[in-house]
Amino acid sequence: MIKKIVILLICALAVTSLWFIGLEILYARLMAFASSLVMAIGGSEAHIVVEQENGEGLFRVHTIMDGNKASYPQRIQTLLYPTIIILGWQVFTAFVRNWRQLLRSAGLNLGVFFSVQVIFLLLLSIYHTSGTGRFFYDLLMESFYVIAVAIIIIDNIRFPVFVPEQKEKNRPTTGSV
Repeated sequence: MIKKIVILLICALAVTSLWFIGLEILYARLMAFASSLVMAIGGSEAHIVVEQENGEGLFRVHTIMDGNKASYPQRIQTLLYPTIIILGWQVFTAFVRNWRQLLRSAGLNLGVFFSVQVIFLLLLSIYHTSGTGRFFYDLLMESFYVIAVAIIIIDNIRFPVFVPEQKEKNRPTTGSV
């Protein structure tokens, strides 16, 4: 069990290091692309880009409101930091699961989390034009850490990693009185 915890911590540190070296901006661009693609397919004139302003990464929504072009920002960090948790977990599971479980787990976990984040950006694009969109945006704004931890807990229930190991001598033998 201790060995697994050490591996988890090393994986979390590795992912965090990669995140701050440049993985964050790559992931942000992937999210902006996916969100803009969904909006384009839906016929929206809005699109989302990733920009740097005062050394800080931003998602910037470009849209049309009341017949005029408008844009507004969303800080990247508040949305993407929980992604480190999910990625760290998935890298860790590569060391403790078989490949089939790993691929099923990673596909589902990363797919669900990425989809929720894209939905968040879609809600950001209608924030100033829809009361319902604003409500769900505000609801999700502070929920990404909870969502990330819930995904990990559910994943550990589906494919247990942290389970107590039974020692051979403590196991009852069948047929004994």
